[in-house]
Amino acid sequence: MPEFNPYKIINPNSQNPLILTCEHAAATIPNGYNNLGLSDNELDTHIARDKGCGVLTEMLAQTLGCTAFIANYSRLFIDYNRRENEASLILSESDGVTVKGNQNLSSDEREFRLAHFHRPYYAAIFAKIRDLQARNITPTIFSVHGFTPQLKGGSFRPWNAGILFVKENPFAVHLLSELQKIDNLKIDANVPYDMRQYNTGAAAICGEDIGLQNAVIEIRDTEFDDIQTGAEKWCNILSRIL
Repeated sequence: MPEFNPYKIINPNSQNPLILTCEHAAATIPNGYNNLGLSDNELDTHIARDKGCGVLTEMLAQTLGCTAFIANYSRLFIDYNRRENEASLILSESDGVTVKGNQNLSSDEREFRLAHFHRPYYAAIFAKIRDLQARNITPTIFSVHGFTPQLKGGSFRPWNAGILFVKENPFAVHLLSELQKIDNLKIDANVPYDMRQYNTGAAAICGEDIGLQNAVIEIRDTEFDDIQTGAEKWCNILSRIL
């Protein structure tokens, strides 16, 4: 059986209470899956990855000296930002694009992807949480994501970014209020997705479910039309607030 590296860790030994996660950093499909039948152009779109978010997460981790967990494979192979029992864990279609390699997926293949990709990712995050707690450090979970300005047939999403949370907590409220003070940025709560409705993803699973403060940032992917410039801009903004 081939070896897989389902995620990478930045600053694994940090004792900073902030833990960063980025579930949609990559568009990579593991070897042997023929890119799930998708073209290189299709894999270079929002259906496969959140543009710029992996670079931003790593930059933030290095700037702040905190630990970050970054997924190495595409959300189309398995969505690290979903609970195990969700129908959207492995999609057969995304924003009008058929994912041929996910059609009629067997229960064995679903279990294989969970066992070798999804579960190891969460096991590593929870191990880090337990390590900090053993040192009397209370972790905070912050997930970095991006969104496309407009889905097929959908309305335009005008926000530069949103701060998402299941329940209000001081960390999420602080992020939101500080971002809303910045001129020329349109920021709102629980946009373009309402986490109170979906209650899923790493911030919910590793934060909300176990009583840790948490938040998700969703950044419009046009902010990363030049990835390095966009990552530096948002690293400067967020590191100052965090």
